[in-house]
Amino acid sequence: MAPIETPVPYRLQCIVHRESAGGIIIHDEQIPGATDEAAVATAKARFTQLLSGRSGSAALRDPAGRVVWSARQTPPPGTVGSGIP
Repeated sequence: MAPIETPVPYRLQCIVHRESAGGIIIHDEQIPGATDEAAVATAKARFTQLLSGRSGSAALRDPAGRVVWSARQTPPPGTVGSGIP
């Protein structure tokens, strides 16, 4: 019988820009994943959900603290979250 792979906790750290006086929202949460690829797929989906059409950036770190994925998204000018009317 093959050993069962236990998901390890990756860290997803996101900064989401808001159009209010607060300016940004910072998210830091665990993402389970048996492999880097599985954790990256989950992190991409979560990052899209957190942005909700706003701009922001994210980094996914493995258990050793190395960045295994990062992204930045800026909405087109004139859309919600772009900061440009």
